[in-house]
Amino acid sequence: MYLLFGSLALVYFAYKVLTSVLPNYLIVPPTNWQDKIKTVIEYSKPIYLQVGHKRSSYRRRLVLASSQPSFYTNYVNNKLKVCPSDYNEDFLTEMRRRDVNDPNRRILYGFFHPYANNGGGGERVLWQAVKATLVADQKNIAVIYTTNTDAEPLDILKKAEEKFQITDLDSRRVLFVYLRRFGHLIDGQYWKRLTMVGQLWGAALLALEAMFELSPDVWIDTIGLPGSYIPALWILKVPILAYVHYPIIQNDMFNKLKFKHLKDIIGARSVGDVKDAAKLIYWSALYYFYTYLGSLVDIVLTNGTWTYNHLESIFVLNRGIGNKMEILYPPCGTENLPLSAPNAPKENKLLYIAQFRPEKRHLLILNEYHQFLSKFKQSKSPIKELPTIVFLGSCRTSDDTATLVSVKNRVAELELTEYVEFVVDCSYDEVVEWLAKAKFGLNGMWNEHFGIGVVEYLGRVIPLCHASAGPYLDIVTPWAKDKQEQDWYNDTGFFFKSELDPDFDPSIQVAEDENLVFEYQDKKLEFPSFSNLLTRLFITNRELISEDILAEMRSNGALLVLEKFSNKTFDVQWMKYIGALETLEKTYREDKRPRVEQVH
Repeated sequence: MYLLFGSLALVYFAYKVLTSVLPNYLIVPPTNWQDKIKTVIEYSKPIYLQVGHKRSSYRRRLVLASSQPSFYTNYVNNKLKVCPSDYNEDFLTEMRRRDVNDPNRRILYGFFHPYANNGGGGERVLWQAVKATLVADQKNIAVIYTTNTDAEPLDILKKAEEKFQITDLDSRRVLFVYLRRFGHLIDGQYWKRLTMVGQLWGAALLALEAMFELSPDVWIDTIGLPGSYIPALWILKVPILAYVHYPIIQNDMFNKLKFKHLKDIIGARSVGDVKDAAKLIYWSALYYFYTYLGSLVDIVLTNGTWTYNHLESIFVLNRGIGNKMEILYPPCGTENLPLSAPNAPKENKLLYIAQFRPEKRHLLILNEYHQFLSKFKQSKSPIKELPTIVFLGSCRTSDDTATLVSVKNRVAELELTEYVEFVVDCSYDEVVEWLAKAKFGLNGMWNEHFGIGVVEYLGRVIPLCHASAGPYLDIVTPWAKDKQEQDWYNDTGFFFKSELDPDFDPSIQVAEDENLVFEYQDKKLEFPSFSNLLTRLFITNRELISEDILAEMRSNGALLVLEKFSNKTFDVQWMKYIGALETLEKTYREDKRPRVEQVH
């Protein structure tokens, strides 16, 4: 009993420290803070500001008043200087601007994105969101929390400009806060056991490190680290927005376990059963904790329908408490990609742009193409009508290289060398060239949650996609909404499925039917295999891919990507959420913080 009360007391004490002591420590500077800053400004030569461990509260005051917030980065070290351009009376006046209802009060939007310089799809979302945040209002300041300590701020911004065409960014209002202590704890490779628990704990510690350097007014997670939500809400009491690319836990994971429900583990006796029961308890605890973490987020944005559907079933508390959850497609820069002219000559090639990873299912494409090739030769169709395959992709790891070798070996085994070519680790300009000259684009991955490569197909090549997740639900969708189409094609592209798909159910198949039947939202949909799709398009129903129809499909695709996936479309929506966050930030200050913290 004493042990129980002692444990509860310890938990209560830790909670009070998190919610009462730390906020004051991080946000409220000492009573003589203005005198200290004034002393530095009036000193005869540049000196560091003596702040002790109160870096966050001092840096907040400096950044919010500065004409150049970016100066107050900790790239070199964690010591604070005052920017030379801030040596004036206006700066001292601005530091005192703290009233909650002051229309000119600046707001710090903290983007928690440890890999801000990595150059992937997540970083594309980050930098377009940063730009839109700054454009939304001149008083907005973007704080980037990153572990990329090897890159200077201007180098990171230059890479974002070159890779994602992020131009005209007001770099003075972009402040980098470098995190040096706990970055390794969010790497899945670091944790040999209980990886997800370790990463959640690592994200919480990394968020605390970020707050000790500079506490923001709004917390924005653009990378998918839900462990940061508890410190953001409990300590800072700020609104949270999360852009989710992929849920860290899914209901489908439970299908891999022996026991599916907690009631099933009653009566487990063998060592194996006990281990399986422990797995179920572990996954269930994580699932419900993820549900709780989701409830802390004021605005949840997902990159597509597949992610939205999963999160809607997991974050079941959000709607009940009024938290917003919506789809916001990532900015794909479609307005920057050259489109194919409607009647431009095209080569009869199936272009597959994808990294050489097993989940991209290059081997499935090869095996099905081999079956089609036999039918094509038997049909005695003109050889010029035979499409060939181009695998274009990169190898970032040794595992990717091993996958590439296995794909090449399979090409040799199937005697497809003259029908398949490889383009490995090419430049982006070469990718654009291939998109300009190929006639079709392939995507064979099952449940690709979005698929930016498929977005790049539209308007340039005709997509032949696996009918699942992002490509099917969000990207290759009908342009003419009133047009009657089959399950397996519409006016922008074609679809296929496979008996090897994890959701394939042999029991609902129709005997002697060449289509594969799948259930989706209480409907039964029919799709050909990849082999049968090629057979229809290139042997039995060639009218489906006449030049006039393909030109019209490319035109439809071009309109579709500009409407749904352009940077401009993303910007307009993102600025709407920034407006909502600004309102929430004021509400949080007034309703959740004591008076002293409200004005700091």
